[in-house]
Amino acid sequence: MKPTKEVLPFTIILLAVHGDVNAINGILKHFEHYIIRLSQKTLFDEYGNPYIHVEEETKRMLGTKLITAILRFNLS
Repeated sequence: MKPTKEVLPFTIILLAVHGDVNAINGILKHFEHYIIRLSQKTLFDEYGNPYIHVEEETKRMLGTKLITAILRFNLS
């Protein structure tokens, strides 16, 4: 059975929606592994061996989009 992920508390979400920097950073930390996973790209070296590379630009873009979505989120 897969281990379950911890759900973000509503108070953190509420604080983040109202612009609390610490709450937003907490949400970014919560989704950090997912963002890294989405930013990975398989590349091949000169011998044809595959390796995983994390695209930093994609990682930053996804983090920025998450922050934008948090601040636009409507709780009503």
